[in-house]
Amino acid sequence: MTQAGKQHFPNRTAARRRCWLTVHRVIGLSAGALLVLIGVTGSLLVFWQDIDAWLNPDLFRVAVPQTEAVAFRPIGEILEAAKQVMPPGGRFSTIYYPHDETTAYQVVVVVPSTPKANTPFELAQYHVFVDPYTAKVTGTRLVRPAGLSGAVPRTFIGFVFALHYALLLPRVGEPLLGDTVVAVIGMILLITLVSGVYLWWPSSGHWRQAWTIKWRAHVRRLNYDVHKTVGMYFLPMLAAVLLSGIYLDWPDVFIASVRVFSQVKQVGEVKSVVIEGKIPISVDHAWSICSQQFPDGKLYSFKVPNHASGVYVFRKHVPLGWGVWGMRQIVIDQYSGEVVHVADPLRGTAGEVFVQWQWPLHSGLVLGLAGRWGIVATGLMCPLLFGTGCYQWWCRRKGIRQKK
Repeated sequence: MTQAGKQHFPNRTAARRRCWLTVHRVIGLSAGALLVLIGVTGSLLVFWQDIDAWLNPDLFRVAVPQTEAVAFRPIGEILEAAKQVMPPGGRFSTIYYPHDETTAYQVVVVVPSTPKANTPFELAQYHVFVDPYTAKVTGTRLVRPAGLSGAVPRTFIGFVFALHYALLLPRVGEPLLGDTVVAVIGMILLITLVSGVYLWWPSSGHWRQAWTIKWRAHVRRLNYDVHKTVGMYFLPMLAAVLLSGIYLDWPDVFIASVRVFSQVKQVGEVKSVVIEGKIPISVDHAWSICSQQFPDGKLYSFKVPNHASGVYVFRKHVPLGWGVWGMRQIVIDQYSGEVVHVADPLRGTAGEVFVQWQWPLHSGLVLGLAGRWGIVATGLMCPLLFGTGCYQWWCRRKGIRQKK
């Protein structure tokens, strides 16, 4: 290489680094505050059921009967009890199975504002709580009214969910406005991670130094080390949370992107084959079929058919070995009782398996309790990364040099 070429190469490298630094700084300063908001609320939502139960023990907590044979009442009785207190026109959405022996069923009910209403903006949301041992309603609550006022839920956990997934924006548009905004923010923040890796990469080969923090260094150098090193240690979890968050907020767009590379059959696309004159099977019959064919794991939630072509969908937390957990969704035809689709983290096309891992990764379920606490820590690292990044920018503006 000529001398001119040698001089040109470092100049080009320095220019590329300045470009990535500008990208990293601009995105970090503009979207970083939203990352803090999304990260902290996400940390809270890891244990959303526990927090909600702690705040509302009269709704969630039930007494375990002091008898020799203790068993839950059939699911059909639970739903029948919920029907008795549902507002007119209401229909079942997600039903959360009790996550321990002292917790009630949490039945989510949506109520259209008009007979033909079907968009999220036009649907009010209620919760009905039912004692699993007695099939008696322990209480109800309005979570989200229909219309503009529904942007701000009336429960603490509902408020945190709406803030985390939609920034409290109105539930309008298709896809929803708030979900779209948060998904785009997630995509932009993924670029920040890429730029951060480029800026961190030790081109000099000093890998040990790149992974350590000089605790006795000058405050700006210490701040810089904390920012880059903590960011790299949490990079895998941050990337997984951001990517899976895009899927949860923007599922149709996400899956359309995955379908470019692999076929994906969505649970929501599966329908029952309508048989005129045939009475649909009961929810207890459907659950029996699911339990017999897929006995492993624990039921997390389920959905029941709300129309003629609807299906039963059971979502189970399943152990996959070596402390790893996944989410399996079993779909059952309401007329034939046939298992028509299984969304499994270990079976299906590459695209289906990839999609099925998104929720366990986002919630931390993938590693059980340890994984959930890992997601909590990841969310709480967002304020640290934003704060140290802002301090680096402030020092640069003030012309404060970084001392070793």
